[in-house]
Amino acid sequence: MYGSLSNLALAALAPSSGLFTACKTSPLNASWPSVNEWAALNSSIGGTLVQAAPVASSCYRGNPFSSSLNCTEVQNHWSYAANHSGWPESNDYSIWNNNSCVPPGVDGYTEDKGCSIGGMPQYIVDARSEIQVAKAMAWASDRNIRIVIKSTGHDLSGRSTGAYSLSIWTHNFNRIQYQQGWPIPGSNDTADVLICGGGNNWGNVYNAAHKVGKTVVGGEDATVGLGGLIQNGGHGILSSSHGLASDNVYQVRVVTPTGRILVANDAQNQDLFWAVRGTGGGQFGVVTEFVLQTHQVPENVVTGGLTFYPRSKDNASANASWSAFAEVASSLPDLMDQGITGSVMVATGGGAVSYTDQSEALEGPSVVLGFLMYNSTEENMNATLQDLAANLTRVSLNQVNLTLRSSESQSYWSYAKPDFLASRSAGAASLTSSRLLGRKELSDLPRSDLIHYLQQLSAAQVIKSGTMLVWGLQGGKGPASTAEIRRGSVLPAWRTAYAHVMSYGVSVNATADPSKALAAGAEWLETVLEPVWRKWAPHTGSYMNEGNPFSSTWKHDFYGENYPRLLRVKQKYDPSGSIFVWSGLGSDHWHYDLQSGLLCRVHPQ
Repeated sequence: MYGSLSNLALAALAPSSGLFTACKTSPLNASWPSVNEWAALNSSIGGTLVQAAPVASSCYRGNPFSSSLNCTEVQNHWSYAANHSGWPESNDYSIWNNNSCVPPGVDGYTEDKGCSIGGMPQYIVDARSEIQVAKAMAWASDRNIRIVIKSTGHDLSGRSTGAYSLSIWTHNFNRIQYQQGWPIPGSNDTADVLICGGGNNWGNVYNAAHKVGKTVVGGEDATVGLGGLIQNGGHGILSSSHGLASDNVYQVRVVTPTGRILVANDAQNQDLFWAVRGTGGGQFGVVTEFVLQTHQVPENVVTGGLTFYPRSKDNASANASWSAFAEVASSLPDLMDQGITGSVMVATGGGAVSYTDQSEALEGPSVVLGFLMYNSTEENMNATLQDLAANLTRVSLNQVNLTLRSSESQSYWSYAKPDFLASRSAGAASLTSSRLLGRKELSDLPRSDLIHYLQQLSAAQVIKSGTMLVWGLQGGKGPASTAEIRRGSVLPAWRTAYAHVMSYGVSVNATADPSKALAAGAEWLETVLEPVWRKWAPHTGSYMNEGNPFSSTWKHDFYGENYPRLLRVKQKYDPSGSIFVWSGLGSDHWHYDLQSGLLCRVHPQ
């Protein structure tokens, strides 16, 4: 039974034959495997099959799924991504599970919802070997059962969960080995590499690299997983120096939905190797291993920044703050070419009070710059910030409150050492819209046009609450200078981008029906924010891991000119469409209904 619905109610929700053709197998079908068939699968894969049992079951009368964790423990850890990655059935943003079993007091909880498997996978393979993964995936594909892949990290777009599915959980593919002089396939060169199981998170990989005096390019948050980040490119604090995470991969091992175990590199299965480096996680199969290029550790990290916001409530101060914000945006390409990386956070409305020392919300943006440089000096950082501050004062006619933060030099490890408890954003109901912006969209744009776009982009669905924009400075020289052979299928716009900009202006109703809440949020984005991106930066695109999966132009946004070729690769390695992800390759051939849990092919129009 799905959620609290009877089979009769489920049948009523089934897509009509006029719009849809065959659906993936569900318990509604006579072909759904029997208990004995599931038991036989379990026996064939060494007893690693787990029946889904939501951890929050203990928060409900009778603990219907016999959760071993008490409700208070679940509630206290619900906001930690690291905990969701360690719970086999869980997804850190439960709206994608149809909020099927969440503890009281968190986003998505409603008293009458109850606890059920709902939108979570029916069964999970707690895989320990590639053979187990291969057998399980081939078994599911032969029975037309949907497959989802869950690694160890974050999932903002619901790719690692799905109703009536068999989940392949790679959490225990956690081997890490350092190897010097590893022969690079297809060349006569060698490299010092880390050979990493696909179930690792970046914190564990950074710790392993540190032990051998090296570093790697990966995500900033320690709890982010390798698989999902690398397969969509992956940006981090070293990207502006060494390119994207996927640019630093020499080889992968992939188990396909048909049960093939493949090694992919520059010398064999080159189409698959190209595809998995940039297209997004969980589309071609399970990546069980990555071979990562290592790098020398920077000598030091110098940090510094500044904050500014309107001096008063009047229009002059508000306009001045927009001019200052535009000056920052326009300056970013030159600053990054000089070695600056880091982030820019922009807040409006009520949210601005949380990030600055202002006592009340003001018209206009509040901006916080957090810059860093490698192998530099505090004097260089201070000079850079002082020059920027002088420009901001000039363009704002001294109508903003501006505070400089003194620079500080520290070792790379003291700055980058993983903090596994820092990520507490899990459990929220949200959607994000994002874009990659280059010099053409920033420095070369007439200032009046730039201010106009920045103002439009700062729209908020709930005006009083305001919005937040996060500018990640991970582009520039690193992605632009990556050798062609290392680029993979990453969205080409990364090669000219400087900033990756995320907008959080949409408000998703956490207590509403999830499918309706997501649809309402998607409609607001499509009406308000996405048109701004399309007019401002029509030829760039978006970073899929932190983008809007419901954008009407998702093929262009996430894949660009690579989409047709990538779709052919997808059809080659997943011919039955066993793996579906939102805005994934060929996903427009399918319809996934969060309410009924059914995944059905769309009838050709």
